[in-house]
Amino acid sequence: MKSHNSKSSLSEKREDNIEELKNKNAGKNVFETLLNLFLEENESNKIKYEDLSNHIDKLKVYFDEKINFLKDNTHENLEELKYYLDQLNKNNKDNAEKNSTYKDDFDTIRNEILNLKKQKEDDIDLMKSSIQAYSSKIKNMISIMNKNIESIKEELTNFQENIKIESKKKYIEILELINNENETINKKIKQSRDELNNDIEDIKEYIRGVKDSLENEIKDIKSAISTNKKSIDEKINSITINQKKLMNDFYPTEKS
Repeated sequence: MKSHNSKSSLSEKREDNIEELKNKNAGKNVFETLLNLFLEENESNKIKYEDLSNHIDKLKVYFDEKINFLKDNTHENLEELKYYLDQLNKNNKDNAEKNSTYKDDFDTIRNEILNLKKQKEDDIDLMKSSIQAYSSKIKNMISIMNKNIESIKEELTNFQENIKIESKKKYIEILELINNENETINKKIKQSRDELNNDIEDIKEYIRGVKDSLENEIKDIKSAISTNKKSIDEKINSITINQKKLMNDFYPTEKS
């Protein structure tokens, strides 16, 4: 039950972290959040392995106590049986001495020996049945212990497989997030590039317009200069002609 709760808590925490990662702003570091997620996962897995190891140690101590208890009880029964056998041997010895001394009590002694023999057989049967019962209990305890160990091994294997599956899912989600982030960045880069190209085209068009305007203004200026030059030349020629006429008017003799 504790393992199940831990797994549920781990899954919920992982989902919260993934959701938190999805809600991160574009300006925040995605990989720093991923690193924190990995550290939290490793710490949680470490605590679960420690709890499971403590549980196995407690089971081992429990089974050791049960086996020692069975061994102690068997030892006590064997000591009691040994005492009965010693008493029986002692009684047999005493009866043998009495039989040699008091032949008239032979029947009584024989009956007592038979009773003691029967008691001995009963005690031996009791000892055998007791040993068999305790052996059966020990075998059952060992069988239960082996089953629990196998169950723990299976749980460990399943736990490791679940960790691998969860890790793969987590890596896939992370890769999807990274891929989505890359797609978003690529879209923004393409959009920025398109906007830049549009701005460059606008600038080129503006430059062409300015160039055409300047060329037209230069042509107009050149045309105006040419026109002014012709006008000035005409005025200079006119002035020169007038000067010559004046000179001829003022100095007619020199002309003659």
